[in-house]
Amino acid sequence: MSVLEVAVYALVLTGGKTAFFCEQKELTAERAVVDCTNGLSATEEKGVIRYDSGVVVTRLPDGGLSFSNGITAHWGAGSWVQFSNGVSLRRVAGGNFRSSTGMLCEAGGMVKASCHKDD
Repeated sequence: MSVLEVAVYALVLTGGKTAFFCEQKELTAERAVVDCTNGLSATEEKGVIRYDSGVVVTRLPDGGLSFSNGITAHWGAGSWVQFSNGVSLRRVAGGNFRSSTGMLCEAGGMVKASCHKDD
């Protein structure tokens, strides 16, 4: 689990319109939590990301994503991943992600990430 991955999924879960910041904190030597300023936090267990809201995000063998709250994802035009809640994302330069809602999610090293309006 990367902090950027947690931030990107948190953006999808919250509708993608409000800026926030995420930071990874070690719980134990084997377990970390990512806390985000939008009220979500997440841990990873066996490749599954579990948010404290109860939503679980799983990467499927075919590369797809499964959200336990029913959000679905599919590839759209122009390398955009389209989510059923209206948010679309695509990877841009530097491994960052741009959303259809005008947000840019980017890593701040290994333990930080932010999603903010892309000016």
